[in-house]
Amino acid sequence: MATDRVPDEGRTGAYTAGRGDTLRYAEVTVSIPPGHHPSKIEWPTSKPDPRTTFAVVARRELTAREFAILARGSAGSPAYGRAGIFVHGYNYSHQEALFRLAQMTADSKVEERAILFDWPSQAEVTGYVADKDSAAFARDDLAMVLSNLSVAGVKSTILAHSMGAWLAVEAIRQLSLTGNTKAVRSIDQMVLAAPDIDIDLLRKQLSATEKLSKPIVVLASKDDLALALSKRLAGSAATAGSLDIDDPRTRELALKENIEVVDISSIPSLNGTNHDRFASLAAIYPQLRQGFSNPVAGTGALVLNGVGGAISAPFRLGGAILAQ
Repeated sequence: MATDRVPDEGRTGAYTAGRGDTLRYAEVTVSIPPGHHPSKIEWPTSKPDPRTTFAVVARRELTAREFAILARGSAGSPAYGRAGIFVHGYNYSHQEALFRLAQMTADSKVEERAILFDWPSQAEVTGYVADKDSAAFARDDLAMVLSNLSVAGVKSTILAHSMGAWLAVEAIRQLSLTGNTKAVRSIDQMVLAAPDIDIDLLRKQLSATEKLSKPIVVLASKDDLALALSKRLAGSAATAGSLDIDDPRTRELALKENIEVVDISSIPSLNGTNHDRFASLAAIYPQLRQGFSNPVAGTGALVLNGVGGAISAPFRLGGAILAQ
């Protein structure tokens, strides 16, 4: 993991919502209980018990160089030089972001290194405006992480959720504007899950961003209640995460901006807001190829058919879609 949160001095391995001036790196080992249910986090109610709950069983601090080398993996490994990066969204604590990545990684059984970029969210529903500022605060640090990974020879797939999607696009825009094309080209795929980004702003961001090697994948649900609230708060006409693929304007956007828009409305919500469906995209990767249909060939708009409560591996999602 890489984080610019302020460490909690009272608890080892814990972090506050404070914005730190230092980018910190660590390797964290999370134990998943034998009775784990896909898409769920088995939270401890008191002391973590690896037999029944998620638990951090090892942690060590890393230097930036050690982090990059570890992210590259072992020479000879099938996943050598490849990593998945999770950029969490609004209202996330450090622990929730860490366990969510562990859940998705365990459910999808990906072999790539799993990296958490943990920016200082307030982890409070009322902290939306503060989180907007914190996401902007973290932009330079995410750009630095991506740059360092590219220097180490790591090809990365970014899975960014909600407000974290704005942060991810901004970081790549910044790398483009500063001429760091090596870092941008080292990004194999970017998946934006329920992105909390105004459509006009996304167009503007992408106009100044070097095109990635593959189209950006947007996982959208027109019934996303959290994004509906975000639109009201911001006075926005539409957010990228609530696009309707039946709308001709969505298909036009997909074609013009090199985006694949995927409707994931058929996936059950974990908390009733329909904003967290991405977390269920990790359990049945073999069924992915049977899960998609393209109603209008070449439009860039895809429909995710219902295949149960959990679908596909998030770090492989984009490439698998495009292989259809």
